[in-house]
Amino acid sequence: MQGVVSLLDDQHYARVEAIWEELGQKFDVRGMYVTPYPHFSFQVAEQYDDSACESFLRELSARTCPFRVRTAGLGIFTVANPILYINIVRSPALSALHEEIWRGVLQVVPGAVAHYYHPDEWAPHITLAQGDIDQDKLAEVVRYLSRRNFHWEFSVTNVSIIYDTGREQGVRCRFDFRGGGKGES
Repeated sequence: MQGVVSLLDDQHYARVEAIWEELGQKFDVRGMYVTPYPHFSFQVAEQYDDSACESFLRELSARTCPFRVRTAGLGIFTVANPILYINIVRSPALSALHEEIWRGVLQVVPGAVAHYYHPDEWAPHITLAQGDIDQDKLAEVVRYLSRRNFHWEFSVTNVSIIYDTGREQGVRCRFDFRGGGKGES
C-alpha cells in the first residue's frame, strides 16, 4: 500500500507519537506502528507510478503555499475493527488541494484506489488507533482520551508519499510547499 499524505508539523507530529506511545503502554494498542508517521491521507492505493506521481507532487508543491487547518475532536470509523481518529475540518483550501491531488494522481495509479478517499466521501483525519482495537477496548480508550483537547490548529506544509510493503514502511518522498495559489484558508 502507498498513500499520498501530508506529514504533520513537528509539534503535532510529536503530540500524536506521544498519544500512540501512551495508548500502547496503557491499552496495548500498537496498530499504529504499521505506518508510524503522524499524517493525514489524501489518497491511498495499491501502487503508484512512482516517477509520474513524484513529478506531479513536485510541481503541485512548487505552486502551493502552506495553509492552516483545524481539528475538531475525536471520531470513529465504525467498521469490523474500529478506527479512532482526530477529525480534521475540511476548509476550502484543504478541499481544493485534495481535489487537485485526486485528479492529478488518479491519472497515474495503475492499481486500485481506496474509494473512501474520493472527494465526495473523503473525511480527513489523523489516525490514533486501528487494527488491534476491539469495541470494548475502543470504549476504554475513548473514555480515557475524552477529557483532552483535540481542537488543534496547524499548518499543512507538504505532500509526501508513504508506503507499507508488509515488511517495511517508509517515506518515499516529501515535497514542501513553496509557491502561491492555495494559501487561502
